[in-house]
Amino acid sequence: MFSPKCDRHNYYYETIQINVLTDGFHVIAGDSMDGLRYGYIYEHSFDPFNPSINLISQNWTGCSFAKFLLEVDLLVNVKYILVVTTLDPDATGSFSIIITGLTNTSIKRIIIPDKCVIGGSCNSQTKGIGITLDDILRYQINQNMILKNQPLLVKISVVLTIIMFLLGLINSIFSVLTFQSANLRKVGCGIYLLASSITSLLTISMFTINFWFILLTQINSSVHRGGCKSIEPLLKLFLYFDTWLNACVAIERAIHVYQGVHFNKEMSKRLARWIIFILPCCISATIIHEPLHRSVFEYKVKEDKWDDAKIIEIHRWCVVNYSRVVQDYNTVILFIHLSGQYVTKLVYAFIIRLGTARQCS
Repeated sequence: MFSPKCDRHNYYYETIQINVLTDGFHVIAGDSMDGLRYGYIYEHSFDPFNPSINLISQNWTGCSFAKFLLEVDLLVNVKYILVVTTLDPDATGSFSIIITGLTNTSIKRIIIPDKCVIGGSCNSQTKGIGITLDDILRYQINQNMILKNQPLLVKISVVLTIIMFLLGLINSIFSVLTFQSANLRKVGCGIYLLASSITSLLTISMFTINFWFILLTQINSSVHRGGCKSIEPLLKLFLYFDTWLNACVAIERAIHVYQGVHFNKEMSKRLARWIIFILPCCISATIIHEPLHRSVFEYKVKEDKWDDAKIIEIHRWCVVNYSRVVQDYNTVILFIHLSGQYVTKLVYAFIIRLGTARQCS
């Protein structure tokens, strides 16, 4: 199944590959008594989750039941995909096609392999590690409605977000006040924990900003391109920075236990300052592809008229479109950031236990 348009879902379709022997003008006519009267012609490939890509012509004959007519120039050595679908969703039927041209044309039925995708053509996300807040909320928020009239789930999300922000704010402020003490910053751990307190505050702040950005832009049906490209990557930057700082604390504590009285505090402090400076740059380099592939998707819902259709509603979403290579890279990077620091803390916690046991024995 695929969605020819954002407001039309669950349409069965057939795909037919067309190859011509000579360049020239061709007429492709379709006929059916079962309601199959939409025809689309694509060049090179057809993606049911992005039906506007590679589309070169489309036709449906509103005045003549169950027919379509495509008039296109076809080239040799180019694969064309004819997509035939129905008038109504969740319907099937039989059909016939006639191709007219200067020479014979070869056709064959093909099957488009399924992808690991959630959603339709206007809200699809490729399955991978992690899911964005926008992906979760966009289906729950009613556009052009005030917060009071939003679903219960949205209201609960607002309350939980406010509670999380207040608790995170209080925790971060007390942490910053605690680790501002010079006595606690005699070694690198204190510097890491002070930086972690600040990044925790930035993380919960960016999460709150992201939540309200999604909520308000969905309600008002307007998305600012700058916010779409920047807020989610910044949230990830602060989150990853905070978790890797905690991993650095575990590493330094393990080194301290292993070296004992020979542990160099001044070297530890200098190294901590360098890591705090370099780590955000390294994290930014690994996720720099995100803002480059984020964009605002816009779909206009029009009245069903023959000409000069009036726009009655506009949907806008912040979407991410990755190629297969970038998607694989993104999955690896997410896996490293989400699991790497946990593995690091577990390994060095085990080293600390071994070192402590050795000192006691």
